[in-house]
Amino acid sequence: MVMYKHSIPLVPQEEIAYELGLIVPKKDAYLFAKVRTGKQPSAGWGTQINKPEFAINKVFPELGIPISMQRLTTKDFRSPDELGKLLQDIQSKDGDALLCFDYGKLWSLDFRGGHVCVFNSVDGNEVTIVDPERNVPKLRTTTLDKLYLAMDFHGEHNSTGVWLLSLS
Repeated sequence: MVMYKHSIPLVPQEEIAYELGLIVPKKDAYLFAKVRTGKQPSAGWGTQINKPEFAINKVFPELGIPISMQRLTTKDFRSPDELGKLLQDIQSKDGDALLCFDYGKLWSLDFRGGHVCVFNSVDGNEVTIVDPERNVPKLRTTTLDKLYLAMDFHGEHNSTGVWLLSLS
């Protein structure tokens, strides 16, 4: 979505995911042309951008994607109110951000694992995100309180937080 917004030539999402360390359970490997299987990482199944070899700022230039990322965690915004101010600032500048959090914690599910969505908007205490998860509405709304708790719960070691994107 960010590449499209900025008229950057698109790279297939499966290629991007693989280069970012995509790892899935063996039972799901058939869904991908090129994928890794193995032990589930602490952040859950998916990409492994917390490892240096799969870091976004390493991989994107290699793929010719002129986007860089700066990650802010709950150590940088220490409350739901500070998260709201950060998101409001991004929105007012027509900026781009991805949000990484624990999926089960945010949606009150019996599941633990990381998930990343595109930040869409903030209005008061409500945050709207674009969710790539299958079988859910693409536009979803939550509260700053729940989002902050889900980010904090997921943990800095699992790349949680707000991923600020900029053209490089």
